[in-house]
Amino acid sequence: MPESLLFSHWLTVLQLLKLGIPWGAILDFTESEINLILGIETAFNQMKQEAEASQTAQVKARMPNF
Repeated sequence: MPESLLFSHWLTVLQLLKLGIPWGAILDFTESEINLILGIETAFNQMKQEAEASQTAQVKARMPNF
């Protein structure tokens, strides 16, 4: 197995473990299921970042300019 593929594999496994997915479940997932989980996690992270950016912009808009 090429080193880059091995690195990608373990990076994916670590991401899934950080999400709280048990090791046994990770071993049973298909590639499609892993891609779905990571895609959903990415979408949630993006939504969170957009909400935080919006909130920051609202706070800055309410502050007086000196």
